[in-house]
Amino acid sequence: MKKTIFIALISVLLLPTVASAQLITAAQTITVKEKRVVEDGYKGYQQSIDVPIVTNFEDDGTNYVGVNYIGGYRFNDMFFLGAGIGINFNLFYEEYDGSSLYNDGSGHALKFDNLVSVPLYAHARLYLRGAKCQPFFSLSIGGLLSGNREIENLHDVSYNPSVFFINPAVGLNFRGEACDFYVTAGLLPHYKVDWIEFRNYGREMELERGWYGSLSINLGVTF
Repeated sequence: MKKTIFIALISVLLLPTVASAQLITAAQTITVKEKRVVEDGYKGYQQSIDVPIVTNFEDDGTNYVGVNYIGGYRFNDMFFLGAGIGINFNLFYEEYDGSSLYNDGSGHALKFDNLVSVPLYAHARLYLRGAKCQPFFSLSIGGLLSGNREIENLHDVSYNPSVFFINPAVGLNFRGEACDFYVTAGLLPHYKVDWIEFRNYGREMELERGWYGSLSINLGVTF
C-alpha cells in the first residue's frame, strides 16, 4: 500500500515537468516548421529588376539592351507567375528604312526596328530544388511595343513595327540574405515586319512578316 502511494506521489510531482518538456518540444517543432516555410517557400509577392542583352547576329536584326520590372506571386518553392514591363534601346538603330518609290506609285520598304521599344509580357518560372543555388526554367510571352513609323518618301503613310515574341530560357538563382540574384540564357523568337509592298503611293500596303531568332541574356535581382 505504501509503495503504491509513493509511486502515485512521484507521478504527480513529475507530471508538470513532463508536460512542460512536451510543450517546449512542440513549440520548437512549430518554430522550425515556420522557419523552413520562410526560408524554403518564398511564398508571397515577389518583384525583380533585370537587364536584358539581346542579339540575333543579323545585319537588320534586333540588337538591344534595356531594363525590365517583373512583379508577381510565388505560390511555393517551385512556381512563380507574374507580368513584366520595361524599356529597350536598339544598339544599331538606323533612320533609313530602305524604301523605294516608282513612277507608278508602287514600291517597297525594308523594315528596321525603332530606337525605343516597350516590352509587355506574361512571365512564369519553374524552380528546381536547391539550396543556395537554384536552377530554373522561365517563359515570357508578349510584345515589344513601338510607335508608328513613317515610310521614307511617303511622309503621310506609316506602319507600326511592334513585335510579338516568346522567350523560353534556363537560369540560375543565387539566394542571398536580403535579395536573390539570377542569370538566364534563352532564345527569343519574334514575329515582325520585314518587308512592305505598297501601291498607289502608299494607300494600299501589304506587310510581310517573318520569324526571327535571337539570343537573350538577362541579369537580375529579386527582392
